[in-house]
Amino acid sequence: MEFLKDKILRQNFSYLFILQIANYIIPLFLFPYLGRILGAENFGKIMFAQAFVAYFVLLTDFGFNVSSTKNVSDSFNKKDKISRIFWNTLFAKMLLLGISCLIFIIIIFSFSKFRSENILYLISFVSVLSSVFLPLWLFQGLEKMGALVLVNTIPKIVMCFVTVLIVKTSDDYVLALLIQVMATMASSLLSLIIVFKLKLVSFAKPTLKEALKQIHDGWHIFATSLSTNLYTTTNTVILGLIIGNGAVGIYSAGDKIVRAVIGLLSSTTQVVFPRVNAYYLESKLKSFSFSIQMIRVMSVICVVIGFLLYFFAGEIIVLVFKNGDFNKSVDVLKYSCLLPLFSIINGLIAVNIFITFGFKSQLLKIVFFGCLFSLVCITPMVYYLEEIGAVLCAVLTEVLIFFLLLKFMKTEVFKNKLSGENNLF
Repeated sequence: MEFLKDKILRQNFSYLFILQIANYIIPLFLFPYLGRILGAENFGKIMFAQAFVAYFVLLTDFGFNVSSTKNVSDSFNKKDKISRIFWNTLFAKMLLLGISCLIFIIIIFSFSKFRSENILYLISFVSVLSSVFLPLWLFQGLEKMGALVLVNTIPKIVMCFVTVLIVKTSDDYVLALLIQVMATMASSLLSLIIVFKLKLVSFAKPTLKEALKQIHDGWHIFATSLSTNLYTTTNTVILGLIIGNGAVGIYSAGDKIVRAVIGLLSSTTQVVFPRVNAYYLESKLKSFSFSIQMIRVMSVICVVIGFLLYFFAGEIIVLVFKNGDFNKSVDVLKYSCLLPLFSIINGLIAVNIFITFGFKSQLLKIVFFGCLFSLVCITPMVYYLEEIGAVLCAVLTEVLIFFLLLKFMKTEVFKNKLSGENNLF
C-alpha cells in the first residue's frame, strides 16, 4: 500500500498518533483518578463545562484545521505565501475569539445554571484561547508534525502528576479543571515558540480583507463541523440539562474512552489529507484510490476495536474507574461500540473525498440532515433512556450520515469525477 511505502506519511502518522495519545490517552489515565476523588456529580460538572465551551472552540477553529491546512499544503515551499496564510488565519481566529467572548459572557451571567458555577465556566473558557493559538493546521500543511509532539506531550504528563498531587477531595473539581486548561495553554504557547524558532513563517501584516477570506474559505468546513458538534457535544449538554450532572459523569466515563479511540484513529484523516490533496492535483483517480485504500484498512481496525469494546466493556470500566458510581457506564461503552467505525469512516469520506473533490456544499447538506435528525431525537431519547438514549442517538446519527455519504458517492462522485470507474469502491 502507498501509505506503508511513503516514509514521510509514516512519520507524520506516527507523530500525530503520539500527539493524539497526549490529547486523549494521557488524560484518560487521569479520569479514573478524578472519577474516584470527585465522584460522578462533580466529575459531571467538569464534563458539562467542557462540552459547553466546546461550542466556542468550534467557532474559533472555524474549519481552519482543514481549509488553512489545504492552503498551506498548496503553497508548499512558498514561505511568503505561507506566512500570509499564517498571520491572516491567526487574525481571523482573533476576530472570532472576540465574538465568542461576547456571547460567552452574556450566557454565563444570564442563566442561573451557568451563573452559579461561573468560575468553573470562566476557567474552562481558557481552552478556547488555547485553541486559537495552537497552529496545528500549519504543521499539518507543512507535514512537520514531529515538531509538535514534544511540546504537547510534556505539559499533559506534568498535568497528570500535578493533579494527583493537588486534587484530594470532591471539592477540588474547579482546581482539577484549572490544571487541565493550563496544560493545554502551555502546549499552544510552546507550539508558537517553535513556529518562530524554526522560522517556519516570517511576519506579514494581516489585513481584514484577507482574514475574512480565510473565514470564507473555512465556511463549509465550519458549518459541517457545527452540524457534527450538534449531534456529539450537544448530547452531553442536553443530558446535563434534563437529567443532571451525575448522568453526565456516567455518560462521559464511557464516552471519553470511545472518543479517545476515535481521536487516535482520526490521526489517519489528518495525516493523509495534505497528501490526498497533492495527489488530487496530480491525478483525481490516484487521489480517490488512495482514499479508498485508507477506508478499507481503517474499517477492519474499527470493526476489531468495536468487538473488543462490546465484549469487554465491563472489564474496561472496572479497570479504568474502580468506582461504584460508574457501574452504569458499562452499558454506555457497550452501546458505543459502533461509533469508532462509523465516525472514522465518515471522517475519511468527508475530508479526503468530499472536500478534496469539491463537494463541500453536498457534504454540508448531508451532515446538516444528520444534525436535524439528532436534534429531533436527542431530547425524547435522553428523557426516556437517559445515558443510553444519548449513546443510541449518536450511533444512529453516524449510521444515517454514512449511508447518505455512500449514496451520494454512488451517484455523483463516480459519474462526474471518475468517468464511471465505479469498480474502485
